[in-house]
Amino acid sequence: MGLNPIGYKPWNGKRTEHNRRFLVIADSILRQKIKGIWFLGMLILGTFIVHVLPLILRSMSPHEGLSAIMMRDYLGDGLFFIFEVILVALVCSDLISEDVRSNSITLYLSRALRVEGYLLGKWLGAMITICLFTLIPPLAVSIAITVTQSGSDYLSSFTVVGQTFLAGLWSAAFFIPIGLAISSITRKKTYAGVGTFMFFFILMIVATIFTEFSTGWALLSPLELLYDTHTVIYGLELSADVNQAILGAIVFILTVPPLLLVYLRIMRKGVGK
Repeated sequence: MGLNPIGYKPWNGKRTEHNRRFLVIADSILRQKIKGIWFLGMLILGTFIVHVLPLILRSMSPHEGLSAIMMRDYLGDGLFFIFEVILVALVCSDLISEDVRSNSITLYLSRALRVEGYLLGKWLGAMITICLFTLIPPLAVSIAITVTQSGSDYLSSFTVVGQTFLAGLWSAAFFIPIGLAISSITRKKTYAGVGTFMFFFILMIVATIFTEFSTGWALLSPLELLYDTHTVIYGLELSADVNQAILGAIVFILTVPPLLLVYLRIMRKGVGK
């Protein structure tokens, strides 16, 4: 019996540049999450309830123009917050935990990637994916309201559109560090997803309980923090009860230290610890 020769075809592609491999990670995350049934289902449901209905109602109702208060209250709605937390939990749950569980993170960091590139790719992939809910639909709503306005002050309206762009980006950036941090400290994506969801809601419960004794505790609520930071982005005046220094400190604590924790965890895993 004769043997069939094995044919090999040369690879004609190009190797991704070392300093751009984080883009491959981000692209992979986006493609993977969009194919996920749970994420896609919650994205479609949340987009319809939170964004599509307001788009139809606000653009059809009589209005002079797009106002900062209108968009601030729209993005500060409780349903927007709930769906965003759910989506962040679904997206971030396996971004690092799965690599830790399979020990593939050691392989990634051995030669192909630096810790910074790996973390940047994960963060960027999560940002792009979450922005499908926090950025693109709000921009569509703000543009639709501007186009259908009866007033002639389009400059002010487009200024609010630009502020909405920043608010949408910030809405995603605010939650992702905690999601990545919890994903980095467990090997099971279920624990990471539930942990991320519970972290934000426990803070809300604690804030609600202690607000009865002092209104300053309200800043511990992620929903209140998001509302107040949106107020700043839209150039509106904060409530007299809000201490700006404490607001900035809490926002810093919930965003920067979690990313530093992720960086240290990735570095340790990269050397096999």
